[in-house]
Amino acid sequence: MLALSAVALVLTLLLNKRYSRGIAVAAAFLMLLATLSMLCISLLAGNVSFVESYPYIGLLSVSFSFSVGAASLILLLMSSVVLLATALSGSPENHRPKTACVLIELFQISAIGFFTSANLFLLFIFWSIGVVSMFLMINVLGSANRAHASINFVMYELLAGALLLFGIMLIYFHTPLRSFDIQYIISNAGSMASATQDLIFLSLFLAFMINMSIFPMHLWLPDAHAEASTQGSMLLSGIFTQFGAFGMLLLFTMLPVSSKYSTIAAALATVSAVYSALILLRQSDIKRIAACASMVGMGMILLGISAKGMGTSGALFGMLSQGLVAALMFLVAGAIKHVFGERDIRLIKGAIVDAGPTVYAFLAGSLAMLGFPLTAGFVGYLLIFLGAAQAFGAYGAVPLLAPLLMGACMYFVINRSMLSAKGHSTSVELISRTQYVGYALLLAFIFLFGLLPYLLLGLLKT
Repeated sequence: MLALSAVALVLTLLLNKRYSRGIAVAAAFLMLLATLSMLCISLLAGNVSFVESYPYIGLLSVSFSFSVGAASLILLLMSSVVLLATALSGSPENHRPKTACVLIELFQISAIGFFTSANLFLLFIFWSIGVVSMFLMINVLGSANRAHASINFVMYELLAGALLLFGIMLIYFHTPLRSFDIQYIISNAGSMASATQDLIFLSLFLAFMINMSIFPMHLWLPDAHAEASTQGSMLLSGIFTQFGAFGMLLLFTMLPVSSKYSTIAAALATVSAVYSALILLRQSDIKRIAACASMVGMGMILLGISAKGMGTSGALFGMLSQGLVAALMFLVAGAIKHVFGERDIRLIKGAIVDAGPTVYAFLAGSLAMLGFPLTAGFVGYLLIFLGAAQAFGAYGAVPLLAPLLMGACMYFVINRSMLSAKGHSTSVELISRTQYVGYALLLAFIFLFGLLPYLLLGLLKT
């Protein structure tokens, strides 16, 4: 898949811009087919095990090694759907389409590499590629205040990258054979001194916390979403923030000392989710509403990771749901801005009349984000709260306040703005049919894994 994405990137750079979107769609579609093929093979075999390794820097024991386990497969599946919806739907802003396709393909390389890296050296490289591509998507393709938002984004990510690199080097120099190999580190991390583990945990936790936009390291996210293009927001919230969640999952798997910090991480996750929901109540910009709602979801994912056990399965399902739903919500937000020339929900009236399919997609996405039954979000929230209850007792129910507050805000948005027939906004433009296909693609997978969760849950037990 990496080679395919690299070829697509080169072709897009070399060929005329009229071929750019077709190449991006084809690359994302082939990635989805490859991921679905791996899923089918894994279901038939009863386990997930795909490994490739090529020599690279022998002196540092670094190789181009890639491994796909259950967690990687789930996140690759989510990423392939989001990337296909992003490339297929295009951008309502229609700003520099060839540049957008180049950056989508560069980010596709980053996502594939990051989720399949079998050593920390490669993981850091693909993380950095993701940061560069997202910075360019905000800075080059964003709206009026894109310069401020992109600089704010990159400053936070540079801090996260520095902390990540520091933690990786500590691991390398304190493992018996000085290795970057993730499986070797998992097997031998217990041999490191407790104080060293504490320092590594703190460094990596802060790095992944920034990427996940967990309070109080969340300040870069609302501005980044507000100024990014529709496609940039879809990839930023749908996939890029999952880099931090996947890293956090690795952290709690690698270091035995992580159990000591589980309660603190759960408390921080609860504060972040509830705080994000309270901030959400004050928003009127539909993109900022979607951004704050995604922050609530990331808080829930961190809660599941810190709870371990059943909570880990819930967190993975939460990542799957969060990626699909966040991409859908930002696709809808971009369509609403294009149709009405406005993102302020107080000024948008009668949207059900002028943009019916978009409103229904927003309604379905809101229900999925709240964990409505038959959606993937329901499975994720159920497992997260069951895992939290097992790990933290009655305190595990406190984070329920966040989805309840978020539901109240979404009710207001839908009832007072989307479905309101008392006023009527003047529509500006019609959206393309490919955006409807994007809605359908994302909703299909949201409901598929809500209705058939055992397709993935069975793999998580192996």
